[in-house]
Amino acid sequence: MFERVGYRLTGSVLLWDVLLTLACLYGASKIRLELGIGNDVLLHQVYLPWTIYLAVGFIWIVAFLVFTPQRALFVSNLLDAIGRLVAAVAFASLCFAGLLYLSVRDVSRLQFLYFALVNLVVLLTFHLVARSYIRFRHRNGWRKRVLIVGGGVTTLQLAREFALRPWSGLQVIGYVSDAPLANADLAYLGPVKATVHLVTEQQIDEVIFNLPVQQQDRIAQISLALQQQPVMLHMTPGVLDLAFARTPVDTLGGIPLISLRESALTDGQRVLKRLFDIVASLGLLVLFAPLMLLIALLIRLDSPGPILFQQDRVGAHGQRFKMFKFRSMYQDAEQRWQEVACRDANGNLVHKTANDPRVTRVGRKLRRTSLDELPQLFNVLRGEMSLVGPRPEMPYITQEYEPWQWQRFRVPPGITGWWQVNGRSDKPMHLHTEDDLYYIQNYSFWLDLRILLKTVLVVLNGHGAY
Repeated sequence: MFERVGYRLTGSVLLWDVLLTLACLYGASKIRLELGIGNDVLLHQVYLPWTIYLAVGFIWIVAFLVFTPQRALFVSNLLDAIGRLVAAVAFASLCFAGLLYLSVRDVSRLQFLYFALVNLVVLLTFHLVARSYIRFRHRNGWRKRVLIVGGGVTTLQLAREFALRPWSGLQVIGYVSDAPLANADLAYLGPVKATVHLVTEQQIDEVIFNLPVQQQDRIAQISLALQQQPVMLHMTPGVLDLAFARTPVDTLGGIPLISLRESALTDGQRVLKRLFDIVASLGLLVLFAPLMLLIALLIRLDSPGPILFQQDRVGAHGQRFKMFKFRSMYQDAEQRWQEVACRDANGNLVHKTANDPRVTRVGRKLRRTSLDELPQLFNVLRGEMSLVGPRPEMPYITQEYEPWQWQRFRVPPGITGWWQVNGRSDKPMHLHTEDDLYYIQNYSFWLDLRILLKTVLVVLNGHGAY
């Protein structure tokens, strides 16, 4: 939880692990050919078909997701981290050996041994270097700011435990409590009611609630007030909380901690989703490159203004980012949003209409075919979006959200999603949130593939897009 490293970092390490493994597989072929140990082999006998490389990539990814050496690299002691990596490589190597025995039986056994040994040495070296680098960065200022809500001995103990773990990248900047602690060497920042204000003022990244059971209603109130802030929430639980907790319970120096804003995806799901996003978005960018160049030319000829349109959107955990689209409106469209924004009979905000006067001639065609959203593939590569997920919402719309609607930000936003393939713009903002929550509660990789397939059909039909 607190020593958990972001999935972007663990996903990046996994990606490099797989790439290095494939490089080792190729290198083993060169080693077998050049060393001259064992029976003589010919060139065509040492080089493996591309299907073997695909199989190795798949086997190693599965092994890494099972043994999670990438996560252990940052959050476990050195012995456990090395043990998990060795176990993962050994398991994957045995699976690969079985595959070779059942399929390509003429592969040199020496070549396989070279691959297994080189792969283990290379990955061990890479993991040790990565571990040292991350810990060095954390010790030298790359830290998240932590605020503890509540007093007592546990608050001081938590602060001491964090101080003993500078490499975790977390720094306690102080605590709030209705009564300051006596002789405490931790900064007192004010009463509990000042929490929401301090989170913004002090740029807090993590909040730990350490309040007694009798004050748990205050935790709920403050949590709701912080829904719109990109801050992670945790609490020290009581006995009943531990008994009925539905989120992972971690410990810090023997103190149990429960996350109140856990990601909806497991570590394995996040890594698999991220890997698929990277591979698929790169492939799509190469495939659509000529079309994107043609669209850029048409936009330039149609109306004055930039080709790409950048807009602030709210992403995972309420964090803002710049979303890219092909410009489909006139330059002053942002200033004219009130011309089309209105409220329905129930007072809910509606910000899209079928005959928007701000849309250009080319832009209307792009919207009808959803081609204006192709540049979002760059957002996917940057890790700000996913191919499938809730729509990245505009900040002024989120101001109208009820607290429950903020649950849609527990996963990365997507170019397409359950809402888009079940009504698209025909469903107003206040209704598509329910579709996003359905997606989050029923998430699976196969659901993503199903949505992508349905997206193709919806786009070809053009229904609900404007």
